[in-house]
Amino acid sequence: MSGTLISCDKLSDDDDAVADLLPGTWTFSYELQSEEETGLSFNYDHVIFRTDSTVTITYPGGQMDGKYRAGSAEIRIEGKLADGQERLMHWIIQSFSNKQIIAEYKFEFNEQSVTAIVTLDRTDDMRFASEE
Repeated sequence: MSGTLISCDKLSDDDDAVADLLPGTWTFSYELQSEEETGLSFNYDHVIFRTDSTVTITYPGGQMDGKYRAGSAEIRIEGKLADGQERLMHWIIQSFSNKQIIAEYKFEFNEQSVTAIVTLDRTDDMRFASEE
């Protein structure tokens, strides 16, 4: 039995498989999973991962620029919003292929633990991601 996605139990942080396929432009969507209604809503347009380990997450009205590090088990993003606020995102990879990455992102909001399932879908081929 074979599949195109690699399951989480076969991933390790020492493998560069995700780091090698990340450079490029990806659409960004998410689904919040919480036991209580959070009232949270985020709008993101796309994410650009570059070969020099820089990243830009674009959303209506602005963007976050930063650095990323990726292994096959996680993607870690450290960035700054346009207003100067710093953000740390730690996405635990659930599955990935050349065209899609699904990851879990846990964070605290108003003393409540929230989990977001992040889905990245490639919008270009890997040759597009250049160091700007």
